[in-house]
Amino acid sequence: MRNARRVAIFSLRSGDIRTLTNSDIPLVFLTRNAENFLPSFLAHYRQLGVTRFLCVDDQSSDATREILLKQSDVELFGSPIRYGEADRGRLWRQELFRLFGIGRWYLNVDCDEYFIYDGYEEKSLHTLISQLEALKIMHCPAPMIDLYPEGVISSAVFDGSSDVMPWQVASMFDASGYHLKRDNRSMSLTGGPRKRILNEHVELMKYPLLYVQNPLALASSIHKPLPYYRNFSPILGSLLHFKFFSDALLFAQAAVADGQYYGGAHVYKNVVEVLSAHDDATLAGPHSVSFKSSRQLADLGFFAHLPEQ
Repeated sequence: MRNARRVAIFSLRSGDIRTLTNSDIPLVFLTRNAENFLPSFLAHYRQLGVTRFLCVDDQSSDATREILLKQSDVELFGSPIRYGEADRGRLWRQELFRLFGIGRWYLNVDCDEYFIYDGYEEKSLHTLISQLEALKIMHCPAPMIDLYPEGVISSAVFDGSSDVMPWQVASMFDASGYHLKRDNRSMSLTGGPRKRILNEHVELMKYPLLYVQNPLALASSIHKPLPYYRNFSPILGSLLHFKFFSDALLFAQAAVADGQYYGGAHVYKNVVEVLSAHDDATLAGPHSVSFKSSRQLADLGFFAHLPEQ
């Protein structure tokens, strides 16, 4: 039964799986109706040095599949089961690790998350990985930083029709107001505008860059990868996270109706409540600042400066 379920998870677009080479840097991500993010998402990670994108599309109804099928560096998969049935995508990610091989580094993100690190503007992922290995760091913790527009959310249009990056439209973030703690499995971070405005204690710590030695690396959670002892490294990166553009209310309403998200999509229900009550809703607050560079985030303490090699 377990094998039958595993086989049912995927269907390839065509042909055989193209194996990864030793020099490839693969990125695993999931999509659903993400056509607005794909141009900037792919451009950002290609600039960092990602050579292969391994994607599961969760039955998109927009142009997502058509866009991805045109990309020569994207392996696109579909699934007869939905995101919720796949344990919020965890089973899909583990299956990609199994299919493409373990004993290597992977980026593991969502399509609204943009990984950055000290000097990412010029420093490639190959260089970062070499630095991590020299420091014996195999899981790179990175907090999600929610970015939002300076003004009214409903006026911040980001539709992917140009080469504009999302932080050029939603440039603001909370510079303080976070709480970091640790348990016996991982580090945990809460705070930001979703706590300040929505009173949500959303888990912000992820481990987007990790050396995968077992396809069950995410058996516990994407927030607590295995083995646990690797989850206490210095914080050396962040995920710029984008949920708040002009279509945020429609997106949240669709997420609630879709019924695939954790806890009955309670986070999205809160977004719907706040945004539908105020046409001029904004997330800006007294500690909001505009994103400028990786050095700025390192100086603010979101991640550490890396030593020069």
